[in-house]
Amino acid sequence: MHTRNLTIAVAITGLAGMAHAAENTVATFDGGSNDGFSGNALFEPTGGNPGGVARTDGQINFTSLRTGGVGEPSNAGFLGDYSGFTNVSFSVDVKTNSLTDFIGNQSFRPIGVRLINRDIQGDSGPAGVYFQLGTLSVFDNPEWTTLSVLIEDPTSTTLPAGWAGFGSEDPNTFAPQLPAGSTFADILANVTEFQISGAVPGFFFGPVFADYSIDNISVTVPAPAGVGALALGVLGASRRRR
Repeated sequence: MHTRNLTIAVAITGLAGMAHAAENTVATFDGGSNDGFSGNALFEPTGGNPGGVARTDGQINFTSLRTGGVGEPSNAGFLGDYSGFTNVSFSVDVKTNSLTDFIGNQSFRPIGVRLINRDIQGDSGPAGVYFQLGTLSVFDNPEWTTLSVLIEDPTSTTLPAGWAGFGSEDPNTFAPQLPAGSTFADILANVTEFQISGAVPGFFFGPVFADYSIDNISVTVPAPAGVGALALGVLGASRRRR
């Protein structure tokens, strides 16, 4: 969110704690801007869908684009408390030109959403949840493809279907899980870091030679009940594709 809009927001009674009053926030990377993201990509002014793009061209282990990391750029539109909303959706546009292993065979890498709450620490580090949106490969997305996930209830105390927790490990199976006593709702109530990532909890990935593009990383939330048109106009902190 833009600073000037956040400043105005805190003056509106009852809305000071809401980080997502705007309906839609999109990182478009237009003009080569990083839009508050960092990771294993270059932010280029052309080649996107349309406009700017986050392009990865080189050897990687997995996709990593993030905002809100310690000491890194931050886009407030993706961070904060989601507990006051229902039907929160995240989406991203992807296009894969090539993704090869060391002998030149076309390969694939998962891509998903990681939501992290660094205020909750487990044995393995900060707690969070992960959802795999799909895979990057020339077979799945040789042209621009939109991947998305919908969270119907951010206050759920159990992990919705397809979501995995991390931050600790099961003492018997060593599978990643949320730290004891923490829930899906706890993570969504204070997202301190948002990622588009291929780091699936519990999996290890060797290097591949990648050439793919990511654009239009988006979060969409409905307007909170009781927020009028004037308030929405004041709090319109999204980056909308023109």
